[in-house]
Amino acid sequence: MVTVALGKIVGWHAPAGVLSLLVFLSACTDLRPVGRVTTDAALPPIQVLVWNNALGWGHISRVQALPYLQAREPTDNLKFDTTYAHTASNIPDGPSDEVFDASVFTDEGLDKYDVVLFLNTTGNTIDDDKKTIRRQALRDFIEKKGRGFVGTHSATDTYQANAADPWPWYVEFIGTNYLDHTKPDRTLGVARYFQGMTHPILSSAGTPTPWNRSEEWFVFKGDPLFATPIAGVTMLLTCHDQINMTERPSAWVHDMPPQAGAARGGRLFYTAFGHHTSAFEEPAVIDLIVAGIKWAAGRL
Repeated sequence: MVTVALGKIVGWHAPAGVLSLLVFLSACTDLRPVGRVTTDAALPPIQVLVWNNALGWGHISRVQALPYLQAREPTDNLKFDTTYAHTASNIPDGPSDEVFDASVFTDEGLDKYDVVLFLNTTGNTIDDDKKTIRRQALRDFIEKKGRGFVGTHSATDTYQANAADPWPWYVEFIGTNYLDHTKPDRTLGVARYFQGMTHPILSSAGTPTPWNRSEEWFVFKGDPLFATPIAGVTMLLTCHDQINMTERPSAWVHDMPPQAGAARGGRLFYTAFGHHTSAFEEPAVIDLIVAGIKWAAGRL
């Protein structure tokens, strides 16, 4: 693992002529807009694959959050594809999902999407009898195609390093694993910009700082994002809560370096917010997630 200081990400600003050329060339190669784009309405909607399969603890919010996300489709040029998601409103908190369809996780299946959203996933979430294909497809989506990934809340309780069949790449990609949470699961806390951080996600979302809210605040395994920063990771928000009065990560991005021959690297946005459905009812939380999706897709 390469250790670097947390830094500010600088996007590429495409001139209008270059942007037109990219559109022309898109028929023969995978060149999508990268960096801040000011003509978002003129671009096709950001295609987001929603994946909310829980093979550990299942949050009912992984289903009940969907209408709050979908309400932002017309105003933010988004399209949430729930074809492969659990959508039944009577899914309870707790029991793991017993049936799921991960067939979209192939090179061809993911190619139509700009962003994969792990909405409160848990466990080895995409693993079926073709898990090698599923894992490689997601990794190639990020590394080779330079697409986006967004994770909420228990996406860090996914592919735990101590699982029977771990996936080290995922853990390093998302940055850490969940360890514990505050009890009760509605605890008052304060989120703040990390060291006065400025970032397009925070400015686009108008994220408040300090931000007082109730949440199931996460404790991460050794907080490696602080102890041993990962190359390309930038901390956005940290939190203090009334139970664990220490500064801990709460939202961050991972800007992956381009692989040899790739036009760009993939992008990740993660926030630990989202335990209860009520979190998705907060406009500021949805604003943050929507801005994270846009940034991951190269639209911010």
